[in-house]
Amino acid sequence: MKNIFLAAIAVTFLFSCGNNNGGSTATSGGKQSHTMYKKLFEKSMDIKDYSTAIVAIQMMLLEDSTITTYQDSLPELYAAINNVEAVSRTIDPVLKRHPKEEKFLQIKSIVQQEHGDYEGVLATYTTLYDITKKLTYLYQIGTLHFQAGNLEEASKVVDEVLAKAPDNKDSLDIFVSEQQKQKVPIMAAALNFKGYIFAQKRNLPEAKKYFETAIKVFPDFVMAKRNLQQLMGGGQKRPQ
Repeated sequence: MKNIFLAAIAVTFLFSCGNNNGGSTATSGGKQSHTMYKKLFEKSMDIKDYSTAIVAIQMMLLEDSTITTYQDSLPELYAAINNVEAVSRTIDPVLKRHPKEEKFLQIKSIVQQEHGDYEGVLATYTTLYDITKKLTYLYQIGTLHFQAGNLEEASKVVDEVLAKAPDNKDSLDIFVSEQQKQKVPIMAAALNFKGYIFAQKRNLPEAKKYFETAIKVFPDFVMAKRNLQQLMGGGQKRPQ
């Protein structure tokens, strides 16, 4: 699975901003400094300067640690600058306040993937599917079983996706190269996945059938075409 985060990036900022009053800002000028940092936060978000936005929030939290609205923004902002360790430290308190919030559960799953926490990711995706009923999460559960070497469980999950996919308009991103993704309808993606599972079992006729059906459902499906070509050509690369 391709990592979504890169290496952690240090966040630096001129920490003395607003502290030119000999330390009296937090007492006599608390409201004024809070307003200043709030404006700094809003301006930073407007120009997508997420590092400065984080510092503005942290300065506001130093004055008042109860402002949860800004605390809730921290995991997303740390994710935006690829600081996975900071995301890891800030996401759990947010989830305690919002245990069923999809975007925060998604962030949690990314952190778990980065830490190689298979059981944790599986639990989080299961929660996401239970809450949203989105087949993309059920599909991800299948990929987790596959990556763990549990082909039979992966196949059962894909069958469940296929049973529910005909009336579903979900889609997901499939990587076709290191930098390029293609948005694929969930039905086609599940058919390709099923074909891949059969390929791993060396059941090539069934694999071929599923790859061909995936292409019929989505004629522009790059990965399914590549998988079928490799299967028919007897190449060394395995389908994906």
